[in-house]
Amino acid sequence: MKEIIVYGNSVLSKMLYLDARNNDDFRIACFAADKQYLRGDSFLGLPQIDFDSAAELYPPSKYDMIAVLGGYSDMRNREKYYLKAKDKGYNLRNYIGSNVDINSMVQMGDNNIIFGPSHIGFDGAMGYNNIIRQNVYLGHNFNIGNNVFIGAGSNIGGYGVIGDTSYIGLGSTIINNIKVEKESLIGAGSVVINDTQPFSKNVGNPAHIIGYHTEEGIKMK
Repeated sequence: MKEIIVYGNSVLSKMLYLDARNNDDFRIACFAADKQYLRGDSFLGLPQIDFDSAAELYPPSKYDMIAVLGGYSDMRNREKYYLKAKDKGYNLRNYIGSNVDINSMVQMGDNNIIFGPSHIGFDGAMGYNNIIRQNVYLGHNFNIGNNVFIGAGSNIGGYGVIGDTSYIGLGSTIINNIKVEKESLIGAGSVVINDTQPFSKNVGNPAHIIGYHTEEGIKMK
């Protein structure tokens, strides 16, 4: 199996590196970053290269890639960085932590990251470029879109639907049979008992709408 280039040098990149150290199926060769974000020629003891030089130094025929960029500070950037990595011609890998409880029937696209310990229910499907943090419970028959971020300690009931580029805050609870529409923000600790509206900001117990971000998207700065 090919070694992997990690595109990004953020806290999440470090988290991925530490989680994957004992995973023989996910060997990290180096880190890549856009030139303005380079911090020397190494990161966590591995080579760090300019992303523009990646294909020359670590060709796609010999290496895979995983993009760990475009986090929750500006959610719409997640798609942008994912596509930059795809355009380089690399196969984009998924990462599933060794202590993730995941059913073999789950279908998923590429560039998904699931940290353990988390439970991923049966008969579910997710698209591409999603991040699921530690201690998440994701119920059976779920359907997750693309570019979604699910914060640590969240609980999502069965038959849940989460639309593209949504952000589920730390410790949130979403009961069974709920549809979280695209680009919904669920604030930390919120309890969602009704379907959300697209581009809405939802907080509280029970969660209620406090505004919309239709033009600017979800920004958590």
